[in-house]
Amino acid sequence: MNQDRPKISVITVVRNGERYIEDTIQSIINQTYDNFEYIVIDGKSTDNTLNIIRKYESQISYWISEADKGIYDAMNKGVRAATGDWLLFINADDFLFDNDVLANAAPALGKSKSLVVYGKVLRVYSKGSNQVIGSEWSELKHYCRNIRMNISHQGTFHSKQLFANRMFDTSFRIAGDYDLLLSYLNKNDAEYLPLTIAQMRTEGVSATSSNRLLLSEIRRVQINNGIYKRIPSYGWFKSAFRITFNNKIIKLIGIERKDKIKQLLNRRKA
Repeated sequence: MNQDRPKISVITVVRNGERYIEDTIQSIINQTYDNFEYIVIDGKSTDNTLNIIRKYESQISYWISEADKGIYDAMNKGVRAATGDWLLFINADDFLFDNDVLANAAPALGKSKSLVVYGKVLRVYSKGSNQVIGSEWSELKHYCRNIRMNISHQGTFHSKQLFANRMFDTSFRIAGDYDLLLSYLNKNDAEYLPLTIAQMRTEGVSATSSNRLLLSEIRRVQINNGIYKRIPSYGWFKSAFRITFNNKIIKLIGIERKDKIKQLLNRRKA
C-alpha cells in the first residue's frame, strides 16, 4: 500500500433506487482524489436504476446487476470485486459529504494502524432536521462494545484486511455491519477521523417490527461475540427502550425539537 496515496474502493449496493442513485453516483465520481475505484452492485432493479447506472458506466470501475440474497450478500459481492486498500460503503440513499472527502481522508488511512477508521455522518431527516453523529473512540468504545454499534457504516473505512478471514454474515437483515465490526472492535480500537464523510437520508424512525428485529439481531451479534453475558439486564432494557422511545419522539416532533427539549430538561436538572 502506498501510505501517501492508498487506493480506496467505494462500493454502492442498490435495488430499485431510482429516486436517489444519481445523487449518490455523482457524489462519488466527482471526487478530487484520483486513486480510487467505484463499484456498483445492483440487485436486479426493475425501475429506472439501471438506465441511470448506464448513463455513468464510463466512470464506474465495475458494476453488475443480478439477483442477490439481501443487502449483505450484495455488499460481499462488492468486497470480492474490490482491489483497494480501504473499502467504503455508500449506498443508494447516501452520498459523500463533499468532493474532497476521499482526498482529505487518504493521508490518515495511509498511516492508520487500525483496520477500522471512521468519521462523522450527517443524518438528514424527512422533516428537514439534521443531526451530525460521530465522536472520539474513547467516548464511543464502551457503548459500541456493550450496547450497540454507534458508528455508521457510511462513515467507516474498512481495511481490506478486515475481510481476510470473514465476510458479512448474510443471515442478518439489519445488523450485519455491526456483527462484522464488533468481531474486530471487541478486542481492537478504531481510529476516529474528525471529518464529515457522508450524508445519509433517514425517516428518523423504523417500524415497530423493524425495531424488534434490530434488537433481536443486536442481541444475536453480542451472543456470537461473547459479550451478551456481561451486559446487565437493566442496561439492555434501557438500550431497547431508548431505541424505541427516541424513534417515536423523533417521528412526532422531529430531531431538533427533541434536542431542544432535552437541553431544557438538562438545564432544570442543573
